[in-house]
Amino acid sequence: MFASAIAVCATYTLWSIWMQHDIDPAALTNWSDVSWQIAQVDSRGRLVRLGPHPMALAALFGLAAVCFMSFAFGAWRFFAGNQVARGDSEELSGRLEKVGQELDDEVFAIIRMLKQHLEFNGSHSEMLTKVGKSLTALASPDQLRAVVQLLVSENIKVQNEVAALNNHLKQSQVQIEKLRLSLSETQKIGLLDAVTSLKNRHWLQANLPKEVQAASDMREPLSLIIADVDHFKRINDTFGHAVGDEVLRRFAELLSKNIKGRDTAVRYGGEEFIVLLPQTRIDGANYLGEHIRSELEAKKWMHHKTGQPIGQVTASFGIAQLRPGEKSESLIERADANLYEAKAAGRNRVISDT
Repeated sequence: MFASAIAVCATYTLWSIWMQHDIDPAALTNWSDVSWQIAQVDSRGRLVRLGPHPMALAALFGLAAVCFMSFAFGAWRFFAGNQVARGDSEELSGRLEKVGQELDDEVFAIIRMLKQHLEFNGSHSEMLTKVGKSLTALASPDQLRAVVQLLVSENIKVQNEVAALNNHLKQSQVQIEKLRLSLSETQKIGLLDAVTSLKNRHWLQANLPKEVQAASDMREPLSLIIADVDHFKRINDTFGHAVGDEVLRRFAELLSKNIKGRDTAVRYGGEEFIVLLPQTRIDGANYLGEHIRSELEAKKWMHHKTGQPIGQVTASFGIAQLRPGEKSESLIERADANLYEAKAAGRNRVISDT
């Protein structure tokens, strides 16, 4: 979509350069019809016909139509591909619908404006053709003067029309950029967890299959860690949900601090987290899981308002490495089975395939 927006904004520039006989950067700031009109004169040098060049109008309309269709297709792919929180994010869905409607309105308004401009130029061209046919019958200077004045008047009308179109296109460019930023912000909100600011389950559903496919294609290792905060319900029941959320945020910070490169920490749901580790073998994932577990265990937790000790907070970890031909669902299931084993064995430990 960003590339399409750039294409829309660049259409005028490319078209203007093509219409200029001599490449002059300063001319791009003044959209005049002089460079794209076509004139015909007779053997005596008299003006026979003056009108817009048909190839110029066709190029402008064609480039704009392609760019806006591409932008609309990118918007449709955005809405269809991200699957943003249908059941539990009605507010986000409403925002997406509103931005999408505004985008549609803006695109159709620009297309309608271009069609009106083409119709105006068509009527202008017909008028000039009629005037050109009548030139051969003119004899007196007054008649010629009247025709020249008419041509000048019509040319001013065309210049005003082009200036108005240029102004509308600039305003649309600004509006499309605002919509692009709004879509980008909405997409970011839709793929981030509100409590921890980590990537959320929607991001994982969209990107884990891609990482699995890339690892299979490149024959590279990929490991996955599932971590679950031990006895989290007890923390919520004893100290309240505000303290529980703070524990989740601190644990998320601990995960983020210990990953690098293409590694990604995700809040999978509730007190469960996933760490996706491309180009990492099982021994490296085990080392990372144990390092995070021991660092969490060593922390001293206190209520941020009352100073009341919260006690030790620990987590259990299940780790799995991608097998040849394995799908993302199976990888998560194996890591989750190892997490369940770690819980059953007493919690606060790391269990992996090896």
